[in-house]
Amino acid sequence: MSSNQKQPVECGCGKTFEWTLWESINVTTDPDLKESLLNGTLNVVVCPYCGLLFYYERFLLYHDEKKRYLFYVYNHDCEEDKEVLKKKAVADCRAIRDKSEKHEIFSDYRIEVFFGLDNLVKFLKEEEL
Repeated sequence: MSSNQKQPVECGCGKTFEWTLWESINVTTDPDLKESLLNGTLNVVVCPYCGLLFYYERFLLYHDEKKRYLFYVYNHDCEEDKEVLKKKAVADCRAIRDKSEKHEIFSDYRIEVFFGLDNLVKFLKEEEL
């Protein structure tokens, strides 16, 4: 399931406003969100005060049921914690699997951690070649 919510966003002009941002996308059920990701429009905001168009970096969970991918996408400035965040992602999936009735959920998934949507997009585009 894909989900988004309104969040306060601060523009470079110093003004703060609310914008709806994606926090989780399931590209199997919502393939249009994969297109938005690949073409660079996912979580792009427009400041209503100065008109500046910019990407708002935030955590995103990327889920592809067909390819069995579950990717955690953190901000670029979190990269120094890569090993800790990777272990947390695996532990989170294991906890969900252990709580499920059949203990099969995410059992055959590739679980990865990326830093910045640009790195996820690069991976996805290279994979499609």
